[in-house]
Amino acid sequence: MREPIAWEYVGLCAYEHALALQETRWCARRQGGPDSCIALEHPPTITLGRRAGLVDLRAPREALAAAGVGCVSTDRGGRATYHGPGQLVLYPIVGLKARGFTVGEFVSTLEAIMIEIAAAFGVQACRDRRGRGVWTERGKLGAVGIRIRDGISAHGLALNVTTDLRPYNLIVPCGMSDVAVTSLVREGARGASVAAAVPVAQRACEELLSGRGDLWLAEEASL
Repeated sequence: MREPIAWEYVGLCAYEHALALQETRWCARRQGGPDSCIALEHPPTITLGRRAGLVDLRAPREALAAAGVGCVSTDRGGRATYHGPGQLVLYPIVGLKARGFTVGEFVSTLEAIMIEIAAAFGVQACRDRRGRGVWTERGKLGAVGIRIRDGISAHGLALNVTTDLRPYNLIVPCGMSDVAVTSLVREGARGASVAAAVPVAQRACEELLSGRGDLWLAEEASL
């Protein structure tokens, strides 16, 4: 069975610095290092995934910059999303085959992690046919966007905990013009904060990302 996932909480971190951290961890994993997960918050930043375009922005980049909101094009899947203080972001750098995950199973596992975190604060979240991520009756609570390269994941999930939701008006979230967004505090969670959510997230990642590596190793040994 593979070793436990290395966990690192870095606090508030600029998006570009987080990209560099991920690349360092990804290269280490590709060379045989451990699976890892980076937990953090970002300053106000809009990120544009591979399928995003200017149509996903409701304000010009100059207006975003004037409002103190960064805008970064990135290589994750999906379209536009917003990151900001009060949002818990997890970036798992995981070898999918060694953990026994297909891409679809891995995405579902990231959703399960967010559902488990929400439940710890008394909020019932679920998947929804409208799209990936997790939802409540009020709207979308958390988003998923990943990149798989050489079988190793990068990017991950973003869960709104105490996030100021007003900047979502600057984008078309996940390409859905009529989608509402929500947060744990908006759902009535008591005592919710990123600091309180981090240990819950760590436990959920240790449990749910452990995967089925022992099965893969047994199969490979029989070939």
